[in-house]
This record gives sequence, C-alpha cells and structure tokens, in this order.
Amino acid sequence: MDCVSLPYSRVPKSSKLLLDYLEHYDRTARFYNGHPYNPETYVRLSQQLRHFKTDRKALVEILNRQNVEFGAGEPTLENIRKLGNPETFAVVTGQQVGLFSGPAFTLYKALSAVRLSQSLNSQGLPSVPIFWLATEDHDLEEVAQSYVLNDDYEPVHLHDSGDRPAPHSPVNRVKLTDTITDQINRLDSLLAGDEKAQLLQDLRATYQPGVTWSQAFAQFLTRLFGRWGVILLDPMDEEIHQLSIPIYQEALGRANKLRSLLQERSAELVKAGYHAQVHITEQSTLLFAEREGNRLPVHSSGVDGQNFSIGDDFTASLQDLQFEISDRPLNISANVLLRPVVQDTLLPTIAYVAGPSELAYLAQAQVLYDALGRPMPAVCPRSGFTLVDRRVERWMEKYQLAIEDIWQGNEHLSRRIAATAFAAGWSERFDQTERDLAALLAKLRNDIEVLDPTLLDALNHSKEKIRFQIEKLRGKMTRSALSRSEVLARHEQALLRAIMPEKDLQERLVSGVYFLGRAGYGLLDRLLEQVPDSSSSHCIMSF
Repeated sequence: MDCVSLPYSRVPKSSKLLLDYLEHYDRTARFYNGHPYNPETYVRLSQQLRHFKTDRKALVEILNRQNVEFGAGEPTLENIRKLGNPETFAVVTGQQVGLFSGPAFTLYKALSAVRLSQSLNSQGLPSVPIFWLATEDHDLEEVAQSYVLNDDYEPVHLHDSGDRPAPHSPVNRVKLTDTITDQINRLDSLLAGDEKAQLLQDLRATYQPGVTWSQAFAQFLTRLFGRWGVILLDPMDEEIHQLSIPIYQEALGRANKLRSLLQERSAELVKAGYHAQVHITEQSTLLFAEREGNRLPVHSSGVDGQNFSIGDDFTASLQDLQFEISDRPLNISANVLLRPVVQDTLLPTIAYVAGPSELAYLAQAQVLYDALGRPMPAVCPRSGFTLVDRRVERWMEKYQLAIEDIWQGNEHLSRRIAATAFAAGWSERFDQTERDLAALLAKLRNDIEVLDPTLLDALNHSKEKIRFQIEKLRGKMTRSALSRSEVLARHEQALLRAIMPEKDLQERLVSGVYFLGRAGYGLLDRLLEQVPDSSSSHCIMSF
C-alpha cells in the first residue's frame, strides 16, 4: 500500500454538505463563489480581485516583520515580496494554534494550500500560500492538548495548562509553562528510532517555558513548511487590526442587518437539507471585545442597534464601541463568521483551503461577503489522510482487511478477523445463507400475496426475526473465536486504535508530530505528492 484514494462518500462522518459540494456542486453553488476544481473559477476571481484594492505595501511590511521573527528563510521572504505585486494572489488556510501543531489535519491543510498554490502558478496565476494563525481564539482548553500513540496504539494525552493572564484571554497572550519540557521528554520516550531527532530538536527550540502559544506554534510551522515558502500571518497584531478598522466599524454599525441576513441564510441551508454550523441568536453580532484581559462576545441589547452588552458584566453604546475600534483596535476581533471576510479584505485571497466545518460556516458567511463588498474566494476542501504503519499494514494483509472494515467499528472488524483466522469462507457462508433465505422469503411473499395479503406483516416480522437470529449466531461465533485467541483480540483493538482512535478519524485526534517523529520530515514530501490539484479525496497511505 502506497496511497489509495477514497472519495469522501466512503469516509465516515462526512457531512451531506461536503458530499454534495464535492459530488453534486450544483446543489450547493448558491452558497459559494465558484466550483473549486474548474479553472474558469480562478480566472474569474483573478479578474474580480484586480478591481479590489488591498494595502499591499503595509501588508508586505507586516508579514515580513512577523515572519522574520518566526525564523523564516528566503523562500518565505521571497513569497512575501511577490505579494507586493498586484498580479499575485493568496491561497490561504488556517487553524487554531494547537499544542505541537495540533491534530494531523493541520499539516494536511498547509500542504493542500501549497499544492493549490503550485497548481495556480502553473496555470499562469501567480499565487503564494499563506497560513492564518487563529491566535485571537480564547478557547485554550481545546488547543492546550495533543495526542500521540504508544506502542500498543493507545492514545497518550500531552498537555500544558498554560499561563494565561485572564480566564478567557486570547491564546496569543498565553505562555507555555515549565510543564512543556516534561511533555517533550514524554514524547521522546514514546517515539522509537532515529527519525525523531530533527523533530525533537525543533520542538525543544520552539516550545519553551515562557514563550507564547502563538510564537511556539508559528516558529515550529516555519521549520516544517519554510522550504515551500509558506507565509504565516498572526492577526493579533496592532498593525493588522489598524488595517481592519473599516470592516469592524461597518460590521458593528450594520449589526442588525447582517444578523438578519445570516438568519435567512441559516434557514435556507436547513431547508436545503444541510445544517447551519453557527447558531445565530436575536442578539448576535459578529464581534468580540476585550475586557480585563478576557475576550468576550459583543451582543446587541436593543432593536435600534445603538446599545450593546459585552459578556455578562459590561455595556457600551454604538458610539463608544466605534471609538474603541479606531482608538484601541487590538481590543476588537471578529467571530468565526466575520473572520474570513476580514482575512480576505486584508489579503488578495483567490482560494481558501477549508476543513469540513469551515466549509459549512463559509456557506453562512457568503452573505457577509456580498453585503460587505468583498469577493468570496473559491473554497477548496483540504485533502485528508489516514496513515498506516508497516505493522498495521501486515495485520490488514493477514486478515484480508480494507480500511473500511476498520472504519465500520468493533463488531464488523471482529467478525472479519475471526472469519479469516478460524474458518475459510465462514463469513461468506453466513452471507450466502442470508441471501438464500431472502430469495426463499421473496418466493413465499408472492404466494402469500395471492392467498392472503393480510399475512404480509407476519412474513415481514418473521423475516426480521430470522435476520436477528442469524446475526446473533454470527456474533456468538465471532466472540467465541476471539475469546480463544488473546492475539486476535489484541490485534483487533490495536487496529481500531491506530485507524479510528476514540472512534474518530485518525487525522482529527492524533497529532502530526507523532507521524513526523516516526517517519521523519520526508513524510511531508510524500504527503504533498499525494495531494491532488483537481479533486479532494481521502488517502490511505503507508509510512
């Protein structure tokens, strides 16, 4: 197994919106701004962006300053200079600044942005990849942890509680504690082989006590993706917020109208059979404000749009907040729906590489792009990966398993392993029995319909009872077989933990550093090679 690509229709927990977006785009087209795999989309967007002005000079100066501080090399600094050219566009992605880079999909998003940027450049649309660091986020508990696997593939929790100035302060202001050194040493003890040396060296150089969460994350990602010229942007920057003042003020002044548009869009999504990712209340605005070091939501407290509450304990008038935006812009930040619009007002974004949740909330945010006069970029779903080491690969071959056998969970996997290990054709004979009985009952149905149609319910009831008893017997045989072999039971649990840890996709729980520590940084090159430029899929890849 090198890389087997699966459509998302075969991947667990894929939302209806994601599947329709990828396979029936016409059903979702009204919620976005162009098919992500149609080259004409990018030609049209490039023309729109040439008429949309951003302050490239100020942007280049800010990005250069930030990325030099992160330790960026010449490929990144060259891309920043390219961004000063009005003909250069941005392919953007982003993520929360999780401990040790967070779940593996963070790496996959960055690589997907690199690949799309390369593809657009080859089509004559100069583009550079940019990673937006979600440093304004205040949910430290969500990002303060990371998971790796031990030798038995059991998830191991790595954690730093962080030294935060206030309970809800942005993670940009949270500092790593002395615990971080112990967590790196713990990671070292869990990884075997020589491939971990570079990773541990980089982690020890970047994740140090007293360094802020965002600094550590940015410096580490710079070491991983600098050779591809990935530009990092930290929005918790006074100059970035200065550039954002007009859109914050407009979002506040039109809070009622924008809320109404979002409520209508949410209802439209639900009517179409999808879901509204972000709940919009009658008091919702698109902004947060900082009070006593805490990042708190701003709510409208009147129908006239002139008064607001901030958290539970603070109030402000429209005039007061508008003055605060211009006087102390770093106090104000965007919520999850306005953030993309702010991002794409600052940057000449031609495409955004999104995860499944982002795809959903961008379907809501599209009305804000229209209302605030910013062209929405193409939304390109990131590539996904499940990584299989050689030991797991051997077990899969031994028990004749496909990845989907493991994704289907404990009961199905137990049945497949037991059937393969104890009796050739066991599972097939059960399947054949069910097919034979179904054919027999179908013939009986024809006889019953002629003789007495009122007996059809009894036939259906009997059919279900027979199915239940067959499955019950199959389950008993499976459990009996596994109980006689400790090895088989151990392999079953190890396969589940390696591929579907905590009953979730591997990429959503296991940190990317686990795989880099086992396979080395060359794994990033192999992953990039497998990212397609004209589709989105989930790749099962050995490492």
